[in-house]
Amino acid sequence: MRQTGVWDDDGADGRTRWLKISVPFLLCGVFLAAVGLFLPVEQWLLLVGMMVAYIVPPLGRETIIPVSILLGIPWWLIALTLAFLDFAGGLFMAWNFPLVLRIPYVGPRVRQFVAAGRAFLDRRPWLERLYFIGLIIFVSIPFDGSGSIVGSVVGRMLGMTKIEVLTCITIGGIIGSFAVALGIDYIANLIPTGAGSWVSVIVFLLVGTALLVMYRSYRREHKANT
Repeated sequence: MRQTGVWDDDGADGRTRWLKISVPFLLCGVFLAAVGLFLPVEQWLLLVGMMVAYIVPPLGRETIIPVSILLGIPWWLIALTLAFLDFAGGLFMAWNFPLVLRIPYVGPRVRQFVAAGRAFLDRRPWLERLYFIGLIIFVSIPFDGSGSIVGSVVGRMLGMTKIEVLTCITIGGIIGSFAVALGIDYIANLIPTGAGSWVSVIVFLLVGTALLVMYRSYRREHKANT
């Protein structure tokens, strides 16, 4: 098994540590400012709301993307936005993992996940051979709990370096977000123009229900295997 210790602080001083905390948030601010240059105010505010909803559990890209497209946000923009958030979240975790462990309520939950994950991986050593591709697939799967934060923890349990984990999260976020957005956009284009908005709502509800059923099946299978 590869080394699976927690990413320790690298001896950075206070100023460097502050930069590591603030840079991911500053990047999000720059992204929003750039998008605001060409996006109408109403859509920009809606995009901000979707970003917040994506960060705060339990909503994931399987919910955020269909709702965003239904509300008029271009499919490529919401896909790019969520992929960027995965990158920013992965960057924050790579630079501040020990800090996250010290956050009340969040830290103990992460430690519990790490302990359970280590036991899971110890029983399945073959997963180590697929660690890089496996983490990309894990992050790209459009299910709750497959984003950058949990992906960072999983990568750390596999003994991956910060650069490896951030690379996997970025690639997985791009694949997952654009795959879902393209699929939803394709379904939306199949709806006749004069069919009315209620047809769109029904279609998206059906898609959401199908994704929910898939997620619950995945959870049952996962619990059965553990």
